[in-house]
Amino acid sequence: MYTETLNHKLSDPEFLLKKEWVIRQIQFKLRLIDLELSAQHKRTMIQKIEHRIKDAESIARKLMKKGYKITFENAYQKLNDIIGVRVVCLYRDDLYNIADLLKQQKDFTLIKEKDYIKNPKKSGYQSLHLIFDVPLTYKDTVEQQRVEIQIRTVAMDFWAGVDNQICYKKNPAKMKTAERALKNYSTEISRMDKQMLELRRNAER
Repeated sequence: MYTETLNHKLSDPEFLLKKEWVIRQIQFKLRLIDLELSAQHKRTMIQKIEHRIKDAESIARKLMKKGYKITFENAYQKLNDIIGVRVVCLYRDDLYNIADLLKQQKDFTLIKEKDYIKNPKKSGYQSLHLIFDVPLTYKDTVEQQRVEIQIRTVAMDFWAGVDNQICYKKNPAKMKTAERALKNYSTEISRMDKQMLELRRNAER
């Protein structure tokens, strides 16, 4: 019942239009950042940009995990990642350059930054998360729309995709083995990212 009510409100045309507007603003900023950094460093920076709006089932699951009632109001007020934008690049230093320019945007308000690259999650997950408030202006009103931007390398993105596919379709009997393996692979991916960065730097000298 809760999920049905939540799904109904998440399907509201005005709600969806506002979220689409925010996504387009983020995409526009990222394309400008990509142009600037690509021209500066003479190589492509951003490999791909993806986005999603969290569905009712995922929102309900996260609210329950955090101990909140499953309501649209709680989802809107308590969760930072209903809108998610993912940026994928080749090298570790590129993602910090992209993040720095995002934080310089005058119309974006940085709410929180989580660096899961310098401090990976226990699972081995690595990514840089930036949470912003983005103003949506219509007539005489300004409404802040919250968005989470994840920035990661291609290798980190590959790991996260495998983790999501395996760990969210759980076979409890096999999960411990899979989790240990994924943690080990995360360490290998981190090592490979560092080696690729060093390889590029040596080639640029």
